[in-house]
Amino acid sequence: MRRMIKQLLYALSIALVFPLAASERLARKLLARDVWFVTHGEALSLLPGKMGYFIRNGYYRLTLQKCQMGCQLSFGTYFMHSEAEIGNAVYMGTRCLVGIATVGDDVLLADHVQILSGGRQHLHSGPASDLNEQGARFIRVRIGKGTWIGSGAIVMADVGEYCIVGAGSVVTKPIPDLSVAAGNPARVIRSNAPAASRR
Repeated sequence: MRRMIKQLLYALSIALVFPLAASERLARKLLARDVWFVTHGEALSLLPGKMGYFIRNGYYRLTLQKCQMGCQLSFGTYFMHSEAEIGNAVYMGTRCLVGIATVGDDVLLADHVQILSGGRQHLHSGPASDLNEQGARFIRVRIGKGTWIGSGAIVMADVGEYCIVGAGSVVTKPIPDLSVAAGNPARVIRSNAPAASRR
């Protein structure tokens, strides 16, 4: 019964956001870029409670490159680029911000985590011209399956599977699978592999 109610809520959430998602997808086809995607995401991020989770999940299911139903996208969390991909059973805490990223299954993001589109998004050719006019370079950042990223972390490089990234860390270089990393810049401080596999 509980599962049936959940499925009905997912279906209702998709129906509610369908006009927004359809308008964004149509505008995107015409202009070959995201149009209202961030605006919609910001507005939907402010819906409180469990219904907010369902509605955000429904909108991103229809507008992201990949987004599975069953994710929990908490209050204040939204995506900057529709190229993002979200796996199964992903949890994102309050006020997370995600750029062009692939987030694997069972990933947990604590509150206020930022996953940026690489570490050098803004091109800089010198002070002679306005920084806003110098273009941008976005790189996909990958977060591996089963990884947990602590509160306030900023991620600018890939993080492997089954990793733990400490709260407040700044990830500027790739973190290998089964690692615990912390600091600014984040460094691997120990293995996260089961004790039996380290013998």
